[in-house]
Amino acid sequence: MKKKIYAVLGLGLFGASLARTLAKEGQDVIAIDKNMNHVEEVADVVDSSIQADFTKLDQLKESGVGASDVAVVATSQQLEDTIVAILNLKELQVPHIIVKSKSRAYEDVLLKVGADRVILPEIDTGIRIGKELASRHVNDLVDLGSRNHISAFPVKDEWVGKDLATINFRSLYGINIIAVKSLNEPYKVDLDGDYQLQAHDELLGISSDDTLKQLFKDK
Repeated sequence: MKKKIYAVLGLGLFGASLARTLAKEGQDVIAIDKNMNHVEEVADVVDSSIQADFTKLDQLKESGVGASDVAVVATSQQLEDTIVAILNLKELQVPHIIVKSKSRAYEDVLLKVGADRVILPEIDTGIRIGKELASRHVNDLVDLGSRNHISAFPVKDEWVGKDLATINFRSLYGINIIAVKSLNEPYKVDLDGDYQLQAHDELLGISSDDTLKQLFKDK
């Protein structure tokens, strides 16, 4: 992941978690909030933690937000404040603006004002957890977009003792196997076709939304 500068505006639970995660992933983070307690909570993790009002253009300028590659408006308490923040970020020519919203009804408005992407954490989390509960044998680890996922899933009984080349997951199921985890062992990624699957192995594969759900629907 190429290092970028991220500005996180609003350091509530979502914003603070986002700022910490980006910083731990080696990215430069400018974290901003009006509440000094929130600012201090991330000060030891991020590059720059600043008490400021992101609805004030001059304060955003002084905070260095104009140098960021991506800005995230991470609070959705007041629609008016979010809109002002977007306009300020556009004025500072921030290339990519992501906005948190608490309602899908606001999505079109925020996009028209200038947001490049609108996220709805509560809705997105509910959908993800619902899918996990409905497909308890499949654990989606990474959403790759375009309906594709990296998922972990168990070995079905009919696969035990067969090698990967014989099963041919890509041709038969539309799944690209990228790693196998044996019992009490780390994931093995340097796979070859003669690897024989065992009953307690766990597979890591790339597939579309419905592939694994259909594969394990009778489990």
